[in-house]
Amino acid sequence: MQPTTPTPSEGLDATAQNILRELRERAKELNCLYAVEELTNSPNLPLEQVLTGVLAAVPAGWQYPEICQARVQVSGRSATTPAYQETPWVQKAAIRVQGEVAGELEVSYTKPRPSSDEGPFLKEERRLIETIAERLGSCITHRHLLAMMNEWRSAQTKLTDHAVPEWQVILDMLRRTDQALLLRVARRMINHLRWRGVKAADALFPHFAGPVDPDSDPRLDRNQPLDREEITNPRRLVEWAFEVAAANMPDREIVDCIHQWIRHDRANFLVDALENERTPLTEVADAIDRYLHATHGDLELSPAAMKGLRVSLIRRVLNDQLEYLNVAKNYLDISDFREILRRTASPLEGKGKVGGKAAGLLLGLRIIQRHAADNKLLAGIKSPRTWYVTSDALYQFIHQNHLEDVFAQKYKDIEEVRQEYPDIIQVFKNSHFQPDMVRGLSLALDELGDRPLIVRSSSLLEDR
Repeated sequence: MQPTTPTPSEGLDATAQNILRELRERAKELNCLYAVEELTNSPNLPLEQVLTGVLAAVPAGWQYPEICQARVQVSGRSATTPAYQETPWVQKAAIRVQGEVAGELEVSYTKPRPSSDEGPFLKEERRLIETIAERLGSCITHRHLLAMMNEWRSAQTKLTDHAVPEWQVILDMLRRTDQALLLRVARRMINHLRWRGVKAADALFPHFAGPVDPDSDPRLDRNQPLDREEITNPRRLVEWAFEVAAANMPDREIVDCIHQWIRHDRANFLVDALENERTPLTEVADAIDRYLHATHGDLELSPAAMKGLRVSLIRRVLNDQLEYLNVAKNYLDISDFREILRRTASPLEGKGKVGGKAAGLLLGLRIIQRHAADNKLLAGIKSPRTWYVTSDALYQFIHQNHLEDVFAQKYKDIEEVRQEYPDIIQVFKNSHFQPDMVRGLSLALDELGDRPLIVRSSSLLEDR
């Protein structure tokens, strides 16, 4: 009897088989995300085709694709995979468009399956469905912004001899495309007018923000929040706000204010991602990409707002020490952080920072580049191509491989350290990274190629 040929997984220990299984699952997720990215980044594809294409790609990314189905409802549109049926085994994620919940993505199984992290679903599938929902929200947001831009260009061609003020055309465009943004712009206009000392704006302010006079409402003297009041007749309030503006400001200033506030509003999703300390670095990187992609390099924020964004990025990704922040905010741009995060290996839910040496070298290079034009000695200084591993990636490696004992090595006698050194080396060499870290480090090695490598530690407290 001829011996059977062993399968590739035979002979592997349990740990290796688990790693192989996890890598297969992550590969399925990545293939699903690649398909979603290709669809959502196709601006000429009708939105209905984008939604149906995404739904078709979803089942292959889940653990049991043969019984997986999906449904999406967003912005008045609805689509499902073929033969969709309601079941109790469902996973949902909200779809946000311009910061507001506009719909929902659902993934479900048609048959029961063993319990896992979230019903029959893996924790990685929770991240996957939220990522897909976020991509759909970004796609729809980008299309809304593009429609607004086309509306604006069309409206500009209709302006002749300034018969209609330019700001009125902008407001009319916002009425048709984004009522919520229109109301936010009107509220900021009232604040702007009050700051200029326009008395007529004081009468409108309570309609946007509630009572402001303690004599008319004694609740204002109490140290407690007021009940949220819904704005009544918002359309008329917008008209009043800009009637007062037209009577007290030149048309050009009104237009400039509106443009500035719309630009600020479009950057809010990046601010939100940075202010939430629980936002993983992968989502921060995606928010930066969305910001730069949506603006096409032409989004001009005020100097104060731009510096605030840079400080938030520095604090979140590199270093939160004041000495570093005070210098770095003048040299690092938002595009720098896209390049950093593109070359960062971190856990999928990682929130750690880049270490001190890496942050110091990056800042030093940008300072040299800024002054190279005035100093020939600096012009030839370059930095090697660099990849970064975040602090929490190393902690994850130690804890998941149960290597906590190594923390005590620095407190042992030198002879004991020497005696245990071979065992520690063996333990480390038999440990493994999680699949997301394997993928990140593999990307680094693929990019760096067949060149000499320098690997250096970089503690968060180093190089202050």
